[in-house]
Amino acid sequence: MVILVGMANAPRGDEAVGAGRRPVVTRRWLLVIAAVLAPITLGALATVLLYVTRPQPAVPRAAAAEAVSDVKGRDGSVLVLQPKTTDQVRVPLGSSLEVVLLPGLGETVESANPDLLAATANPPCHLTAICGFPGAQRWTFRAIHPGVGYLKIIFGFRVCQEDGACTTTPYVFKPIAVSARPQAS
Repeated sequence: MVILVGMANAPRGDEAVGAGRRPVVTRRWLLVIAAVLAPITLGALATVLLYVTRPQPAVPRAAAAEAVSDVKGRDGSVLVLQPKTTDQVRVPLGSSLEVVLLPGLGETVESANPDLLAATANPPCHLTAICGFPGAQRWTFRAIHPGVGYLKIIFGFRVCQEDGACTTTPYVFKPIAVSARPQAS
């Protein structure tokens, strides 16, 4: 840059021949400005062009994402459930709900509302893909009254003090809506 400015101000041998110094100096300054601005302009255009044509990241659609479901299958009037969320599950009145947990120490499932969801004896495994392997634990409940009941899913040990107070952590309440009319599948 310094060299270009020095060249623009340096006198030339043909100035004495010309009518005046003014047009030559102006032309030199225009050449200096063009020499400086041309690469800057080309760089800016290249940057804009590369920005506009850059590859866009793929944005996953919500519908394309796999939905997490607690319901794993149905065998007649038995709904097989493997809890993964705290979303409500709807079951028709009179149906059975089989809850399957992966093997773990201290895991259990209790009905927080035994008047709606009564614990029953565990029938044979209805969905061997999730309960047919060693260590899988199952609990079965029958929907005996319409309403919203809760299953208390306990993932830890029950600790009881000498005074009789017991705590169990962690646990989750899973809402089960029992409808009076059969649900369409």
